[in-house]
Amino acid sequence: MKGTRKYLAGTTKKAIDTEKDPYLLKMEPEEMAMCTDCSAVYQHKRWRLPTEEELEKKESYAKVVCPACQKIRDKFAGGYVTLRGEFLKDHKEEILNLIRNKEERARYTNPLERIIEINESGDTIEITTTTDKFAQRIGRVLHKAFSGKVEYKWSDDVKIARVTWTR
Repeated sequence: MKGTRKYLAGTTKKAIDTEKDPYLLKMEPEEMAMCTDCSAVYQHKRWRLPTEEELEKKESYAKVVCPACQKIRDKFAGGYVTLRGEFLKDHKEEILNLIRNKEERARYTNPLERIIEINESGDTIEITTTTDKFAQRIGRVLHKAFSGKVEYKWSDDVKIARVTWTR
């Protein structure tokens, strides 16, 4: 259910709409759980990256598949980022490195934000992401680093973002 929660005096935080994501865990494990594909840890209703100690003891945790790995298997996109323009031809490697670095940083804070695939066709690159917000942040980082024109479009019913960057 969507809404706002009150925290401290005068502050509110927008609640996450979890009803529309079919990939979130339906039943929570009683103890810590670890993803069998990427080793992300689920604890206290949050996904995070494991510590070295947790990786050594991974056999003792409940085995699950995290929502991001399920989305990657099913190619269930939350966002599409389309890159176009003459600038892209000359700086393709630099742009893709920036996007991969953004994915690594995003994964540190939320391991469910990932790139599903990168498709190149002619002078266009299309990046598919697991969440709509991650697609939006890729558009922002491209605009900040290389300027150009960015367009954002969201669907109303399924929460899919379409971001187009052109330069």
